[in-house]
Amino acid sequence: MAKRTKFQDYAEYIALKIVIFFIRLFPFKLAVNAGETIGVVFYYIVNFRRSHVIDMLTQSFPEKSKKEIRIITINTYRNFAKTVVEIIFFPIMSDEEIKKLLAFTNEHLVEKSYSEGRGTIFMSAHLGNWELTALAYSKIYPMSVVVANQSNFLVDKMMDNVRTNQGFATISRDGMAFRDVMKALKRNEIVAFLADQDAGPQGVFIPFFGRLTSTPKGAALFALRAKCPIIIALGIRQKNGIMKVEFAEVPMPNSGDSNKDIEIINAFYLKKLEDIVRRYPEQWFWFHRKWKTRPE
Repeated sequence: MAKRTKFQDYAEYIALKIVIFFIRLFPFKLAVNAGETIGVVFYYIVNFRRSHVIDMLTQSFPEKSKKEIRIITINTYRNFAKTVVEIIFFPIMSDEEIKKLLAFTNEHLVEKSYSEGRGTIFMSAHLGNWELTALAYSKIYPMSVVVANQSNFLVDKMMDNVRTNQGFATISRDGMAFRDVMKALKRNEIVAFLADQDAGPQGVFIPFFGRLTSTPKGAALFALRAKCPIIIALGIRQKNGIMKVEFAEVPMPNSGDSNKDIEIINAFYLKKLEDIVRRYPEQWFWFHRKWKTRPE
């Protein structure tokens, strides 16, 4: 892969700032609805990973027809475009406006965990609008989110400012400091991990849609080290635009074998994620190369 230049970074950044300026000229709801149209345009014209998404959906839902797969693919682009538009508006929205975009099920699980004072691990995913799920909940509890760095350093800085200015701290996944996560848990913070991406050779292989996938160990590893609860937090976009977050507590294993316990935790997480993705396939980020790393 060719090395990025500063000219590329600045050109992309300026173009993005122009797009943001024009999108913010519209009312929020109108802009979000327009995002659906933008998503369809990207599907038909830009063709960003279209064949990859169709292939992944076809393998994951062999029972569905080509027409059904195509509809899910188009709706995946729609959801992603709406998510991007919503993120663009976050910096100019009040705390109350952001909190109104979320609803919860089983919120008592988080209240109980927080009251224990040991910190809490959230295992989340690129589902619905994952940025909104974290952002809105950080208005209620102190939160740090483990994030990946963007290839464009200017866009990376802009995204980091959006996140930190609106309420939560970030911990870089690239060269992630063990100490930063442990300190946050000791402060009784929620530390959120997006644990649904390919983890490369260092991940643990767990079945997902019937195929083994390399899954990050981090969330499970930190919870075992800190002896703190893990809660699965997955946001699902509703027809009225509200993001409904479903919480589920992960039963903590104690086999005496940390590698086995990490496998058990991740298997529970991926089973919950798969159940929801089967119900709302268009809301998951199929653009990921989730099954890129194969077992030896």
